[in-house]
Amino acid sequence: MKRPLRLTALLLAVAMLALAACSKPAETDGGGADGAATSQNGSSQGGTSTPEPADSGPRRGPNGEVYGGTYRMAIGSEPAVMDPQLDTTLQVYRLARNVFNTLVRYKGETLELEPELLAEMPTVSEDGRTYYFRLREGVKFHNGDELTTKDVKFTIERMLNPATMAKNTWVFHDIVGADEMLDGTATELAGLTITGDYTFELTLKEPFGPFLTNLATAPASILPADYVTEKGEAFAREPVGTGPFRLKEWRPNELIVLERNPDYFEDGYPFLDAIEYRVIADESTRWMEFEAGNLDSNDIPAVEWQNVISSDRWKLWETTTLNTYYVALNHKFFPDKRVREAVSLAIDRQKIIDTIHNGTGAAAIGLTPPGIVGALTDAPGFPYDPDRARQLIREAGAEGLTITAWQRGGEKVTDTNLAIQQMLSEVGLNYEVEIYDSATYAAARSRGEIPANQGNWYADYPDPDNFLWTFFHSSSSTAMSVSVSDPEVDAILERARVDTDQARRSRDYQELEKRMLYEEYAIIPLWHLKSYFVSQPNVHGFQLNPVFVYDYKTVWKDVN
Repeated sequence: MKRPLRLTALLLAVAMLALAACSKPAETDGGGADGAATSQNGSSQGGTSTPEPADSGPRRGPNGEVYGGTYRMAIGSEPAVMDPQLDTTLQVYRLARNVFNTLVRYKGETLELEPELLAEMPTVSEDGRTYYFRLREGVKFHNGDELTTKDVKFTIERMLNPATMAKNTWVFHDIVGADEMLDGTATELAGLTITGDYTFELTLKEPFGPFLTNLATAPASILPADYVTEKGEAFAREPVGTGPFRLKEWRPNELIVLERNPDYFEDGYPFLDAIEYRVIADESTRWMEFEAGNLDSNDIPAVEWQNVISSDRWKLWETTTLNTYYVALNHKFFPDKRVREAVSLAIDRQKIIDTIHNGTGAAAIGLTPPGIVGALTDAPGFPYDPDRARQLIREAGAEGLTITAWQRGGEKVTDTNLAIQQMLSEVGLNYEVEIYDSATYAAARSRGEIPANQGNWYADYPDPDNFLWTFFHSSSSTAMSVSVSDPEVDAILERARVDTDQARRSRDYQELEKRMLYEEYAIIPLWHLKSYFVSQPNVHGFQLNPVFVYDYKTVWKDVN
């Protein structure tokens, strides 16, 4: 079928947002789930290798990449699961990108889509509702099973099955029959038609231009039907996918090891033999391990920033990603918008950016980050005005109010939370931070039980819908522990997400965002950060994507 011109134009607009991405800052709660400073030695995706003779040194790829070696990194805490349908954190999304594959993916360092598990990009019906797909043939899961449409059907329907308790049902929610599956009145998805072992169709309830970007997200990873059925709940910690690496070892709270998938369907990839994720809770210990050469890369502690940028010992990776850091005050706990506005007024965003984040960000004027079509561009921004904050607190009768903020993981309260705590104390509010492990945090948030948190959202897909629907639509807001429930807001979001007029769609999103942020203080945007990490000088080949979720199949290390 011929692709409608309006859909082509929208996808082209998305693709033209070619930004670069890098690694997360130390304080990442993630969503979704993470350019100019990427390596000049990385290969393009889909290449092939040309092994050197055995006696001429290490085996090399077509652009001089070295095969072999183990990439060593540290994580502050282990993930609760490695099932991308059951988690929304960047950590799990990044693991998923290495263990699993999606139907389509972002091409290299751009926002242009290309086939991954598909043989070619899908075609679309004239009305923009039905997509026609054809899988690659001969792709194998890590257990040897061949990928077929049986696995695609299982993956999508598992996500929408209420028994799965998936955290990412939005990925497939636009498909006809999704609502019936989610409410338990159907066991099969009406809008999914299998037409062969390698061909299938998806029909949407309404046209939705960014739909294919949903399919490029980690939660849309295709799972092996028979294996998942056999393993049941154990699959979450014993995953099998089609990705460039497979799980070799998982020692709880100590070590996760991924090893090279010898049957990976893209010839010549990956270059590394293995990836090791060491669990090291303490930031300073992680840095000492990196400095000693025991880790190949690491985040940059604030106290080490000047050390890193003034040294030529390491390679600095820098980019701009699609992220927004925020404070969320659950409306069930804090229904008075005067209190929410007072919190916003009490936070000196620029001071925190300059002192904690080394000036590597910009104060937010909206929730949707710059670089996404439809983001706010003419809003005034959020002032720092502690006097006005005190006045609002007195008017609300909230002097001495305690705000209990949950923090996901870590052994100590983050510097950002400490700074917010001090600033709120100066206007008469008690900001108390409680630290919880990832599993407890995720479960409580999904039930709408977290009173407050300082978190962030990295774009799953580059569209305002990913930010505004997630935090403000009643079907999602409770699961983010924001708890907005407004039929008028729902109606605007539902209309905008299917609107094929991009100008009108952007205007609706911008007007709604102004209302929710500057009148209701439904959530409190803080800043957008550039992202940095540092690696040993022998590390090459990162292809770092703007949506901040990337794999390691192109990464390689020089021979020591």
